[in-house]
Amino acid sequence: MKKIILYLIMATSILGAQLVDGYYVVQEAEYYADGYASITSIKVKNGEIVKVTADLIDRKGKLVSKNKKYNKQMRAVTGTDMKEFSVKVPKDFMDSLEERNRAGGSSMENVDFQLPYIDTLAGATSASKKFKKMMKFLVEKAESGETGEYKIKL
Repeated sequence: MKKIILYLIMATSILGAQLVDGYYVVQEAEYYADGYASITSIKVKNGEIVKVTADLIDRKGKLVSKNKKYNKQMRAVTGTDMKEFSVKVPKDFMDSLEERNRAGGSSMENVDFQLPYIDTLAGATSASKKFKKMMKFLVEKAESGETGEYKIKL
């Protein structure tokens, strides 16, 4: 039920207001014990989201998707890694936007907009949930045109 409500909120947000062009970034305010925090960004051009990124970042600004040792260890334990997550999740989101556009962009009927299959990326359930919350935050910022970098507690 929570998932459906989140999907409806995000669908209404994106369909109900024009997005303002710009670059929007949100980072988790607190770092995990391993020294990383979630980070997500969107780029809006001509009122549409044209690029999405999702990853983890360390205190020095380095992305975990580029850390071979971390990803090898994560894959051994969970069957996935942040390198795969950082590619798959943004791609899935952009695919859902394209699907919405093909459906006319004004109706959500029969459009699976908010990626329920992200949760199937085993081993990345927490990151998937955080991505959804961060995307909601970024869409709200894009609606109001408040470009920039933000930190939020998740």
